Amino acid sequence: MSEVSLYHTYVQNHNGLTGTSFVEGDKGLALGVSSSLIKAPGTNPEQFIGFALATCFNATIRLVEAREKTAEDSALRVRVDIVKDDPGYKFLVTALIAMPEHERQDAERIIAVALDECPVAKLLKDNENVVFRLVDDLNAEPVLGE
Repeated sequence: MSEVSLYHTYVQNHNGLTGTSFVEGDKGLALGVSSSLIKAPGTNPEQFIGFALATCFNATIRLVEAREKTAEDSALRVRVDIVKDDPGYKFLVTALIAMPEHERQDAERIIAVALDECPVAKLLKDNENVVFRLVDDLNAEPVLGE
């Protein structure tokens, strides 16, 4: 059975980290890009990953909360670090999830459901460098690689 695309987009990048990334189309987003490792203006890949995960995963949690007719109280904060690896570099991603109106067990269950439904979380959840953690305080600083 072939899959049917519900939406597609094309994003282009020219000139790597000193160029521009843009969504194709008349109303597409265009951003100057850079790297966290060089001194240049622009949005870096760490920010793109954090933005995608925070937005998509929190939206999915909210959909699960609405479907279950429970408090829609989730908030997400994603930390993305880049560290030296051999060879090259790697990202360490920590998604902090707050659900203050939920009992811990209910929040963890909702998060587990959302992890199986969110397309961005599906891409990342099985990576050893990605952690999803329920917290009481979104401003608590996770330990690097936690």
